[in-house]
Parts: sequence; C-alpha cells; structure tokens
Amino acid sequence: MRNGSVGVQISLQLPRDLEPDFGEFKDRVAERIESGVLSIEAVQLLARFGQLVYTQVAQLSLVARGDRTVLYTRHILDSLNPLDIQSPPPPSALDIGSGGGFPGIPLAIVWPGTRVTILESREKKAGFLERAVRELGIRNVTVACGRLEEYGRSWTAEPHRAVYVRALGDLPDVLRSAERVAVPGAEWIYFLGADTSPDLLIEQLGPTGEWASVLPGAFGGRLLRGYFPPGPAVARQR
Repeated sequence: MRNGSVGVQISLQLPRDLEPDFGEFKDRVAERIESGVLSIEAVQLLARFGQLVYTQVAQLSLVARGDRTVLYTRHILDSLNPLDIQSPPPPSALDIGSGGGFPGIPLAIVWPGTRVTILESREKKAGFLERAVRELGIRNVTVACGRLEEYGRSWTAEPHRAVYVRALGDLPDVLRSAERVAVPGAEWIYFLGADTSPDLLIEQLGPTGEWASVLPGAFGGRLLRGYFPPGPAVARQR
C-alpha cells in the first residue's frame, strides 16, 4: 500500500473488535482515493455509516451477527463493487430489499449525483435507514418502506436507470417484478455469492439472462450484470 493509507485520517470511537476490519477497509480504499475515484469526505461518511450499522445489528438483525466485526470489508466494500463497471454512475438507482442499507447507501455516498431509492419492506429496518440517511446528511436517498410487488400502491418512484439485487433469492422472479420500476433497457446488477453458480443462474433467467455477463467487482467478488427489455441498442442489433 502506498503512502500509509494516503493520510486517510478518520477519528471514530470504534469498538475494539471492529478496529482491525476498519484498518483493512482504509488500506483497501487508499488507492481509489489517490486516483480520485473516492473522496476523503465519502470515505468518512462510509466509516460513520458502518459505525451506525454496528450499533444496531443485535436489535434489528441488519446483517448476520457473525458479520458484525467485518462490516467494512464484507458489506461496505462489497456494496462498492460496481464502481468500475458503472462509470459514469447511473442518474438513478433502486436497491431492492436493502436490509442494512447495502448496497444503496454506500453507493449513494460515493455517487452524490445519483438519485437512489432504497426499498425495504420491514418497518424497523426502514426506520433505521431513514435515521441513518438523516444523521449522515445524505440528500440523494429516498427510503421506501414496501415490497417490490406493491409498487404504485404502498410506494412509488420514478423509473430507475439501474437496479441492484443483493442477498435476495429467486432472482428471475425479482427481475420480472422490477421491470415495472426500471426504464426500458435499464441495467441490473446482482451481487453473486461465493457459492453461487453464475451459469446456472443465467440459465434460470431464460431470455432475461441472454445478455447477462459475469464481471469482477472493484474490491473483489463477482457481479452479474444484465439489462431489462428491450436492452441496449447494441444487444438488439445482434
């Protein structure tokens, strides 16, 4: 690592068991700060967000209890994996089933020009997300409490240019429902787990997976990227 975390000075009163993970987090984002992909201000907000999540894991089950001490490297960095493949960032994005705010809040922090809708059906978790957005002063996030299939009834939003799905099952069903809340040809990104077979998943998607591809994440892991019908012009011409 160059320049000792390139002077990433963040003063947080972190629990002792979270400090090693936070140190690794700073090391892994240092190069992106040097290159200008991430700002110091964004990294500071990411750090504060991780601290907020940590304090509520036990009460709200925002992440698995075993992940509490690896919030920064397992959840925040994973949320930032689309950075390299979405440049420039999309103008609007939907995070389906956000849970603890991943990937929606980290992406909104590093992409302040992207209007992000965070969809979470559980009221207590949605309440936490609203409080986190308010306390961190994140102006480009709207928290919607509802289910995807309730679009137009319990919640509504403008059609989105990008859709994110992380840690949700039955991807084909989710994408079918999400088509109503995406502009034609919008991009969707699914965060692949370590044990997930992308080939099997693409096969299950049927026509929806025709133009899907597996891409490396900016901080490790794999992303499955595809498009909603009618898809990009280049795809329709093939």
